[in-house]
This record gives sequence, C-alpha cells and structure tokens, in this order.
Amino acid sequence: MEEHEKAQEPIMLETPAERLGASRRLFLSLAGAGTGAAALSACAAGGGGDDGDDGDGGVPEGEGEVSDDNPFGVDPEAAVEVVIFNGGYGDQYGLDAGEMYEEMYPDAEEVNVHSTVNIQPDLQPRFIEGNPPDLFDNAGAQSLNAGALISEGSLAEIEALLSAPSIDGGTIEDSLRLGALAPGTYSGRLYALNYVYNVFALWYSGKQFEEMGWSPPTTWDELMTIGEEAASEDIALFAWGGQNASNYYQELALSMAIKEGGIEVQQSIDRLEEGAFEHDAVVSAYAAIEEAVSEGYFQSGGAGITHTEAQTQWVTGEAAMYPSGSWIENEQRDVTPEDYEMMACAVPLLSSSAALPLESMHATAGEPFFIPSAAANGAGGLEFLRIMLSKEQAENFSALTSSPTVVRDTVPEDAFGSTALATANEMIDAAGEDIFHYNYRDWYGLGPDTVTLWTEFLNGDLTADEAREREQDLIDAVREDDSIEKFDVE
Repeated sequence: MEEHEKAQEPIMLETPAERLGASRRLFLSLAGAGTGAAALSACAAGGGGDDGDDGDGGVPEGEGEVSDDNPFGVDPEAAVEVVIFNGGYGDQYGLDAGEMYEEMYPDAEEVNVHSTVNIQPDLQPRFIEGNPPDLFDNAGAQSLNAGALISEGSLAEIEALLSAPSIDGGTIEDSLRLGALAPGTYSGRLYALNYVYNVFALWYSGKQFEEMGWSPPTTWDELMTIGEEAASEDIALFAWGGQNASNYYQELALSMAIKEGGIEVQQSIDRLEEGAFEHDAVVSAYAAIEEAVSEGYFQSGGAGITHTEAQTQWVTGEAAMYPSGSWIENEQRDVTPEDYEMMACAVPLLSSSAALPLESMHATAGEPFFIPSAAANGAGGLEFLRIMLSKEQAENFSALTSSPTVVRDTVPEDAFGSTALATANEMIDAAGEDIFHYNYRDWYGLGPDTVTLWTEFLNGDLTADEAREREQDLIDAVREDDSIEKFDVE
C-alpha cells in the first residue's frame, strides 16, 4: 500500500469538468494497494443508493419494512452484489452465504456473489464511475488503498450492524469475540467488519516433532536447540518467501518483542514514536532473528521464492517451523501430506522476565468487509454481513477453511477434524485477554517496504541494527509527513 494521499473534503460534483477532476484525484489516490491483514475504511457519509445520507455517516435503511427479521429494511426485490477476495480462504463461504440470502429473500432480482484476487484493478474503476458493489472483501496484495478511501469519503460507517438482532438471538455485537471490532474501528467509528479471527503462531508438523523427539519451544533458546538438531538432519529451522512475505518474520520478531517488553512496545510503534525500534525488547528480538540467520537456520534461496513456495518446502519436510496466521492450513491444503498433523504453538519468550505470559498472542480480526457509500443496496450489504455472522455460516466457514471466525462458540471440540484449527482454538482459550495487535504497517501502507527490508535482513544483507534503523526511518517519515492522516492508538 502506498502512503496515504493528502486528506481532502468530499467534493460536490456539478459540472463535467469538476467531475473529471475529482475522478482523476480518486483514481490516483486509489492506485496504492496494501498487503496487510486488515485494511482501513473511509470517513464517509451513508450509503444505500437513492436513500441518500442519513446524517451520521451510517448506511440508511432500505426501502423494505423494518422488523427483527429485516432490521435494515432491505427491499426484498432489490439485487445485491458482493465481491469476495479469492485468496487463502477461497470463496465458497461467500457463495454459501449468498444461497442463504436467496432463501431469506427469494424475490430478490439477483444475488450476485463473485470473487477475484485483483481487488484494486477490478474495483478501482467502479469506485471512480460511482457503481461499486454493495459489499466487498478488501484483502490480498492488491487491496484498495483504504486510507485514500477515508479521505475521499467513499465508504460507509456500519455501526448499525452491531445493535441489529443476530439470526441466532441477541445482538450481533454480543455474538463476537473479544477484540473483533478493533481493526475496523478508527477514532471510535466502525467502518469495516473483519470476518476471520487470525491467530498468529509458529506452525509445525505434529508427526515430524514426534518422530524427532521435539516439543513445541517455549523460549528462544529452546527454538535454537531445535534449529541445531534440525540442521544436523539437513532440515532448515525456517522456510521463507522473500518475494512477497519475508515480513512474516517481522511479525515473529515484533510478537516476541511485545511479549518481552509489554503492550507499551506495540503502542510506541503504532504511535510512530521516535526511538520506538530502539526499545530494549525490540533490540533483543531483532538480535535473536539475526542469530538464526547467522547460524544458517533459514532455508537457502528464500529471497527468490514466494510465500506459498516456501510453505510448500515446509510442509514437505525441508523446514521445521513457519510463522504465519491461521489461514495457513487452508492455503497449503492441496500440497500438505494427509498425515502431517499441522499444529500451532505460541511464539516463544525471549527471557524469563518477559512482561507477558507465554500464552499471550498476536491475534486480530482480518478479511475486512466494507460497504461503499455509493452502494446501490447498502442495506443489502449489511444484511449479507448479518447472514455471514450467523452461527450456521460461521461454522461453515471454519469447516471449509480450518480457520476461526469472529463469531464466538462456533468451533466444535473436534474442530472439524483439523489439528490446525484445534490448536489455534486452544491458543485463543489459553490467551484469554492477553491478546495484542499492532496496526502501523496496515494503517500507513508499509507492507511492501517491510517485505523489501526483511528480505535483505533474512538474506544476510542487513544486520539487526541496520534493519531496525531502516524500520525507524519508515515510521519517522510517516510521522513527519503532515499529508498522511494519523490514527488514534488506544
């Protein structure tokens, strides 16, 4: 994602020339795509087509009758269009939710659920032309620059979703996991519903660990011992994909640093503070990664391959561990041996004096869904989200993808036969409220920059100190640029 364009007030378009000029600005501002787990959204007036602005930035009610069964007043005959990002989670869950929408609104002119891996190239022209879909999943390497959408007022607030009755009883908000709303909330206003609950962990093969006599490491020293023993068997400790996801190891380093130094480490970085990357815990975490690089514990050739190629090396036994989110099993399903027993464990502690317990973890809601302020059927987009947040559809998602959603109590004890989902769910339970997330990389579009930097670091071309200095330079540049909108840190 490029750095955010300078914020501008929404423009009233009265003449063709004015309309062309504003479209040109929007085209340029949307051109920067993002790579983060969570995207941003816009400070927008309400959407929903001809109904117009309801005055508070929310999506106005549709033209149908409002009731507990139809809380947003969806016009039962109106068409609805939903775009799903067809990435690590596929698109079947969206198609299934679409079938449920059709069952609830059989007279709808059309329920059009389709998918793409090219969110920005496909949707950018539609935003410019004023005919975006009613709901879209802004994920993947080519996600729209949602920071630009903030300044352009192109997305609607969706606060009305929270107080709406859940299909299963109670309210939507009551059905959600702790922290589910945080990634989509900016300065107290909800713009995105992030559907998937991403658990970031170290992943390994239960079968391989049992055969090698290894236990999941709880400290960095234990992890290095596994690295040494693996090397003696010609197995790398880590696989890595430098072309697009070397910063998975930045996630590992920052998670260790936050565990070591506490939430203040995360807050300092998110606030873009001077010296944030000079915190003792960050220094220790980056030095630990440098140790693994110098010991040769990273698979050779990683700089020239993608993350899926690196993950294939891992699941075929060439590497022992891999840091990633809980999408990993579904993403590698086609190449993972049936008896692999993919499992997750907590990121290890750097020392015995760590501020947070071993069970604490980096977790956040991901896969952000937005409703454009110019959506023809914004109420239908909200209703589609309400359907996705039903227990039936949340359980269906987890069964299809081996990943949890933001809906509570939807992963059964047998985790649909998935060791990956079972261990991720156990981590959620064990962490309790000791869950953290950092936002700066997504907020300020620094994903591509950190991939470049971490590829050099893991390839041995940068020292730990140089890597930290470069990362500090990145956040310093954002902090000093008054044209970039800054977000509050709670």
